[in-house]
Amino acid sequence: MLIQGFPVSAKLPDDLGFGERFWYWRGASGRNYIHSIYEADACPPLPGAVYVAVRRQGSERRAIATGRFPSFWDGSFHDLPEIEADEIHVHLLSRNDRDATAVCEDLKLALREATNLYPALAAA
Repeated sequence: MLIQGFPVSAKLPDDLGFGERFWYWRGASGRNYIHSIYEADACPPLPGAVYVAVRRQGSERRAIATGRFPSFWDGSFHDLPEIEADEIHVHLLSRNDRDATAVCEDLKLALREATNLYPALAAA
């Protein structure tokens, strides 16, 4: 299973203007998680939030990493050197730490499965 994502406008009318602000990412469980989209250099400090690092290729968005921001994150990526992304998609709707961890693990498993099925993704 490839980690999949799609714009909110896929479920809502385009004229609401949400398509470029929010994105759904599907976990290995099949659940969809809505994320706010930030340019990589403009993501605010959101300690503990779940993120998907995204590389853009034309109109395509490809997940390259997922995780949770450190508890004392200042918003810079010097603490997260493995991330070379164009965008950071942030999931903010977990009710508590346990739920955020579950969302993160579901997305990590989907990304791991995608990397195992398509080794070229890991090298790109």
